[in-house]
Amino acid sequence: MSKSLSITATKRDGLGKGPARRLRSANLIPVVTYGHGAAATAMTIKAEDSEQVLRHSGIVELVLNGSEKKTTVLKTVQRHPISNQILHLDFQEVRADEVVLTIVPIISVGEPAGTHQGGQLEQVMMDIEVKSLPMNIPEVIKADVSALNLDEALHVRNLVFPEGVSTNVDPDLVIFNVRAPKVQVTEEPAAAEDEEAAEASAADTKKSDAE
Repeated sequence: MSKSLSITATKRDGLGKGPARRLRSANLIPVVTYGHGAAATAMTIKAEDSEQVLRHSGIVELVLNGSEKKTTVLKTVQRHPISNQILHLDFQEVRADEVVLTIVPIISVGEPAGTHQGGQLEQVMMDIEVKSLPMNIPEVIKADVSALNLDEALHVRNLVFPEGVSTNVDPDLVIFNVRAPKVQVTEEPAAAEDEEAAEASAADTKKSDAE
């Protein structure tokens, strides 16, 4: 199960695109926490801490102004559409006895049997939404792909979840499959074919004139 990640946060007053842009220029990321009927709290965290948050699955403890602590899970990540820079993070406050939904990465375990038949392992789903108590949230969900033969797939229903963890995701969705590599057929450019035809025609003409 995942461990709690502790991040220092600072309250912020300025809202809107302008203040948020200035915060990011100062290597800070605007974040918001909400939940349990309380008003949303606007804060900032360091940009390098936001990268830690994205690599972590489970509880994120936001230590506000060095004293107040908020137990949360990451819910939403907003990124720049071109640079992929983190623009904003949303956290949901949770209680220890409250079942929560959160996204957890999926990783493969083992070597598929189908790779010895010329196949390649493809990962279709990179993560999955799970539900559990906060302290039971796993860092990753491991999928054993060793039994997959060529042209076989592993579905959500084939996953084995840790005790106390489940999912509402469609059980028929494909996570991994083993497929034969695609063969790319390289065609000669049409221009080259036309050039060869023209050269052949010219050669025939010269031969005819010589005769």
